[in-house]
Amino acid sequence: MGKSSLTIVQASDLHICKDGKFAYEVSDTLKGLKHFTRHIKKFTFPIDLLVISGDLSDDGTISSYEIIKKSLSELTIPYYIIPGNHDNKKNMASVFSEHKYLNNYIDNRIFHSFIIDNIKIILLDSVSPGGPHGSLTEGILKQLEIELDSNINSLVFLHQPPFPSGIGFMDNQSYLNRERLLNILSKAENLLLVGCGHIHRAMLSRKGGVNFSLAPSIAMQLDLDLNDTAPGDFVLETPGYLIHRISLNSSIAPEITTHTVQITNRKEMEITYPFND
Repeated sequence: MGKSSLTIVQASDLHICKDGKFAYEVSDTLKGLKHFTRHIKKFTFPIDLLVISGDLSDDGTISSYEIIKKSLSELTIPYYIIPGNHDNKKNMASVFSEHKYLNNYIDNRIFHSFIIDNIKIILLDSVSPGGPHGSLTEGILKQLEIELDSNINSLVFLHQPPFPSGIGFMDNQSYLNRERLLNILSKAENLLLVGCGHIHRAMLSRKGGVNFSLAPSIAMQLDLDLNDTAPGDFVLETPGYLIHRISLNSSIAPEITTHTVQITNRKEMEITYPFND
């Protein structure tokens, strides 16, 4: 009997600083990264892949990427990374030199796709030079359209989500070529999910028949202020990540289930108890 499922961990927005310093002087992001790696190592079920959807670094320094690489080296699962608006793509590619796809460019943007267990994973670089807003170039969009025009079930990962979050600070950052991207995604018959980060909150959205899933930050969360004038403050809520599980049962169409996982360092919260009468 063949493999029944594909399990992908999606983490996002690590915001590691040079020399492991606190981000914004209050958030111990390095501690958050260490808790994350410890947390996923404790699972007894197999994890096939880790995707980190941007903002690995807070300051884009070589030092921050070296810290991240050292922490991730403790994991035995393969991982892929894409840039966020805080990242420095040149420094990231230099430190993670074995990740050759970080030098795969279309219109000065990283683009990479690969297939695992007959599921296509597409990694997009949605970072606009010099700004926090997302965008995708025409060259990237054309290649995305080609990649999705197949009979292979696919997942797409990028940093900025192409839809409003309801939090004014984030939504005031315009998204270039948004409608073109959504049009391409909505026409893709075999698109299972689009995974994003950037908002620092776990979110689900559906637009044009496309399912979007946003990973929370493993560092700090954006304050849930659903006002047009929300300032974009962050809070030190419980960090987390997502686990996407895709069925590979050939008798049915692939199904995807996403779990939101909270990271806690309190041992009493990780004790399991029998759930029966």
